[in-house]
Amino acid sequence: MDWKRKFSLNTIRKKMLFSFLLAMVMMGFVSAYMSINSSNFLQKIDSMFYSSIIYQDVKLHLEQAEKNLALYIQTKDSDYLNDYILHSEMLEQSGQTLEKELGTRNPFKINKINNLIETFTESSNRAVYARRGRDINTSRENYVEAHSTARYIMEEIEKLNLEQLETNTQYYLALSRNMAKVQKVNGIMIVDSIVLGAIIILYITYKMTDPIIKLSHSAEEISKGNFETEEVMVSSKDEIKVMAEAFNKMKESIRNYIKALHSKAETEAKLMEKEMQNLKMQTLLNDAQLQALQSQINPHFLFNTLNAGVQLSMLEGADKTTYFLENIAAVFRYNVRELDQKVTLKDEINSVRAYLDLMKVRFGEDIKVIEKIEDSEMLDMHMPPLILQPIVENSCIHGIGEKENGGTISISIRQTAEYGIIKIEDDGVGMDEETIHAIFEEASKQEVPFTKPKKGHTTGIGINNVIQRLRLFYKTDDVISFDSTKGEGTKAVIKIPLKLEEQSNVQINHSG
Repeated sequence: MDWKRKFSLNTIRKKMLFSFLLAMVMMGFVSAYMSINSSNFLQKIDSMFYSSIIYQDVKLHLEQAEKNLALYIQTKDSDYLNDYILHSEMLEQSGQTLEKELGTRNPFKINKINNLIETFTESSNRAVYARRGRDINTSRENYVEAHSTARYIMEEIEKLNLEQLETNTQYYLALSRNMAKVQKVNGIMIVDSIVLGAIIILYITYKMTDPIIKLSHSAEEISKGNFETEEVMVSSKDEIKVMAEAFNKMKESIRNYIKALHSKAETEAKLMEKEMQNLKMQTLLNDAQLQALQSQINPHFLFNTLNAGVQLSMLEGADKTTYFLENIAAVFRYNVRELDQKVTLKDEINSVRAYLDLMKVRFGEDIKVIEKIEDSEMLDMHMPPLILQPIVENSCIHGIGEKENGGTISISIRQTAEYGIIKIEDDGVGMDEETIHAIFEEASKQEVPFTKPKKGHTTGIGINNVIQRLRLFYKTDDVISFDSTKGEGTKAVIKIPLKLEEQSNVQINHSG
């Protein structure tokens, strides 16, 4: 198992070494094959001309031996004798070489040539001996015999040369054809080795560089802030795969970290927003409560209501006076309660009823009140305190109170699929669009200042404060609207989201 792992291509270094060694082995194989073919061709060429060289050596030494023999016989010069002896010995050696190297090709003719060389040598030696003995005639006779033998040797050598030439010609033609085939094979092998080597190098290079290119592209995308790129997949088992896996893990870690930071930032932003809303609501409630506690009740209102109570007590019995004073106490008690606590719609309606009873005493039959509650279950809905009374008070003071013949205030409560609808209508003097727009624009500001209570108002809580507290409580701007026509009256519509009301009830039940 260790050997298998040791020799597997699981690293870049091993892959590069393998590709280079494979290319070198292929080129070396092609070179060796070409070298062997060239060597065989040269050897065959040498063998073709080797016999001719041997034949040429025999002819050369034979001519020189005969020439020096003739000169010695004519001049009796020892130098010619020494040259004769040297070439005669060389001739015998050439004959031996001829028999040794070429004896198997044409043994009969080679043997004949060697016999003729021996005859020539013997005749030549007798001619030398006769010349030394000053026997000129015998010497010449032996020379003539040696010369004739030399002619026979030359003829046989020429015959062998011609036969060898014919053989070499045929052999050369066949060798040339084979060499052409070898050259084609060599060319094919060279082209194949180059193509195969290029394919191997390109494949290894692509396999190594492709994941690196993918890594670089993915890194470039990450540098641009795009962490949603596809993971870099590497099939090989080498350092690049380790890099790719580490890169993918790093990218996932960074992405998760950034998501966690975003989630944390969003959570902190939501908490900060909720905290700011709570702080704003608490500020509004504290200001409203402080204003209510400071003013307690408008002196002018107190004077009018008490004066009406005195007159009523003089004209009628104590029961009505007691009822009147109880309504005053109920209004006072509701107005000075803790404003940061939720109340039910029923509490708001009861407070409005007590207030309207006081207004009926003050204005008499000039004010008529109509209540229409379609769904009594809605009375258990929760809402901020002192919402309906400021709206009804605004209708009494600024709507109906400014008309000579009085008017009617209508309060209706109904439920739709998504909202609980509270509608307060009057047929008073009404408002124009600019006044309504100014009310909502003032309510959209960060802070709504409290003013001193106007004449006839019980508290300093105005419509602006009511709008802001409703928006903060229900977390939506579309919670209250006004529809008014100058001279025809005003309609205020409060839409309470039922989903938010259900969540509020669940929280109250859990806390209970």
